[in-house]
Amino acid sequence: MKCKILIWGASSKTLIALNMIKNQQIYYNDKKIKNGKVVLLADPILKKPNFETNIFFVNKKNDFIKYINKANFFITGIGGAHGKARYLISQELIKKKLLPLNLIHNTSYVDKTSVIGLGIQIMPNAVVHCNSEVGDFTILNTSSTIDHECVIGKGVHIMGGASIAGRVTIGNYVTIGTNATILPEIKISDGAFIGAGAVVTKNVKKNEIVAGNPAKYLKQNKHIVNLSYFR
Repeated sequence: MKCKILIWGASSKTLIALNMIKNQQIYYNDKKIKNGKVVLLADPILKKPNFETNIFFVNKKNDFIKYINKANFFITGIGGAHGKARYLISQELIKKKLLPLNLIHNTSYVDKTSVIGLGIQIMPNAVVHCNSEVGDFTILNTSSTIDHECVIGKGVHIMGGASIAGRVTIGNYVTIGTNATILPEIKISDGAFIGAGAVVTKNVKKNEIVAGNPAKYLKQNKHIVNLSYFR
């Protein structure tokens, strides 16, 4: 079966996906895909992609419905603190009978005893140590590290250089900022946001935004997801 790919999103995040596809760093389940071709970009927010490309682009609902059957696989190119949107949009694409691909850079390391989910994006030099679990549609960005026996939820973004110590539990739709450090056995609940460079020394409650060293509560986080494009 030929791998014809839809990428949801046409921002700079998509450039990373395109480069990894070009370098054959894409997988479906555990199987490496060697003939993947991007046939469609979709982004209802942008008038045009944020980069020069000849790939067919749609931003209107009717065009999306008309052309979605050009693809049979997908990658969700949504980064930043938009994990809930990344996860829920991915579920809508699965309902459209598209299959989620994993992006796994060849300089990353995932221990054989660890389990990673669907639609995972693992960037250069990221590490997942032994007996850990990483949920669906999570991003492990450049040089981030997940230590032993961690449980990482779905729709999480662990940004570049962040360090997750052993036996940490991270809920769904959490964002861990660049170079943040999470100390051992900490629990971070759903929807929380950890600021860049923060050192988290105690548990973080649902939807809390924390920052600093040691990390302190700032305010509540909000997650806005618009799925009207699929209705």
